[in-house]
Amino acid sequence: MFIFRPYQWEVFRDHTTGILILHWSRQIGKTTTLAAWALERILRYQGHTVTLLSNSLRNGAEFIERVARFCENRTADQNALKFKITRHEIRLLTPGGPSRILALAANPRTARGFSGDLVLDEFAHCEDIAGVWDAAEPILSSHPSFLCRIASTGNGRNLFYRMVHDSRFALSRVTRTDAWKMGVPILDPLSRQPITPEEARAAAVDKDSYDQNYECAFIGETLCLLSGELIESAAQSDIGVICANNWSPEALNLLEKVSLQGPPLFAGVDVGRRRDRTVITVVQSGQGGLWLVRSILRLESMRLPDQQKRLATLLKMPRLLSLSIDMTGLGLGLYEYTQQAFGRNRVQGVNFSSTVPAGRLALPRGVGLPRLSEREPTVRVTEALAMHLVRLYEEKRIRHPLDLILAEDLRLPRRVITPSGQVSISAGRDESGLAGHADHFWSLALALDAARQTPKSTPSAQVVKPTRLAGALQSKRRICF
Repeated sequence: MFIFRPYQWEVFRDHTTGILILHWSRQIGKTTTLAAWALERILRYQGHTVTLLSNSLRNGAEFIERVARFCENRTADQNALKFKITRHEIRLLTPGGPSRILALAANPRTARGFSGDLVLDEFAHCEDIAGVWDAAEPILSSHPSFLCRIASTGNGRNLFYRMVHDSRFALSRVTRTDAWKMGVPILDPLSRQPITPEEARAAAVDKDSYDQNYECAFIGETLCLLSGELIESAAQSDIGVICANNWSPEALNLLEKVSLQGPPLFAGVDVGRRRDRTVITVVQSGQGGLWLVRSILRLESMRLPDQQKRLATLLKMPRLLSLSIDMTGLGLGLYEYTQQAFGRNRVQGVNFSSTVPAGRLALPRGVGLPRLSEREPTVRVTEALAMHLVRLYEEKRIRHPLDLILAEDLRLPRRVITPSGQVSISAGRDESGLAGHADHFWSLALALDAARQTPKSTPSAQVVKPTRLAGALQSKRRICF
């Protein structure tokens, strides 16, 4: 008799969730749990089919062997059950017709030929993961009783990564540490003696691979400035409105309403043209030190004069106090034109390739800063922007709309150690094309900086002018400090 651990029992007994993702550590009973679940499905429903799509036929045969062990136990208890077992299929003869569990290699062609429940095993390691899901998803939509179980360890930032972080899907996440606390042993590969998860990780040669295989991380995710958990905890479905290519009436009405009834608004603009989006983010302070993202406007492949019209619509709101624009490179013209139209008190430019004194990072603009010595250390403007944003997320002081593109984009900036030992912030492009180039991240950081740098005293307070571009501009996407 097999005894389930708590995390296994939760999956085994679930016969209602349409799609359940199992992001489990290796070697904690994932295959055994799903094999038992698949057998239970064909015992419950006569004439039912469960199709396993595995990353290899060999792994599929291993799955069938696990099911066969349970079949042997069931046959001993109930002689009426008649199973026919082959290497890649198990058939159960019932009055309502044969039920079966079928193991196939995961590719789009084989996935299209069957209906019933689906088990996608080691999904992140399939050769054509997007093609397999494209072929499998219509099967699940064809009948209300068909269920899907997707199980895998991580394999970089592919479709499985995005599904794990998509709140629409039910998720079971069990790390090696979680399983160890429930009685799953860990043995030292050399001495064969029991060890703790901490000792196992310390002995691992490749820590990133260990974290991905055993602790439900994804390679590179541990270096992200914002973790998936921080982003998910900040997401709310009713906090703001996201628009594409123009402000929607709903967004404009919301901005007018919340600004008239509460604190003023601040905005940040990360400028793009062809390869990157322009993203405009509007924030407002809330109770308890919260910052609320009230609206986001994404502009795709839009001429700068048309972008300026969208900014003008926003700046015509009297309660929009301040707007900060990335004036690096392409953004310089948009910044200069917008500032000329609406004034330097409301429109500031931020040169992403410039530096600021490290001692000034926490001080707002215009508070009478002391004279600095020549030796005082400086940091990149982007570092100051990013660390301020990260700190607000870590303090649970950000609330933003629930949106997959926004969540993916916020994860892109990460810490990178250069060959010389320096630490830099790098924001690569999202390989899937879903997000972008951290445009939402920098737009939100600029909006929060606009709020932080706006004087809270009288209009006569001294305002520090934005730094002009000088010399060749460095890329805003890779900053050493």
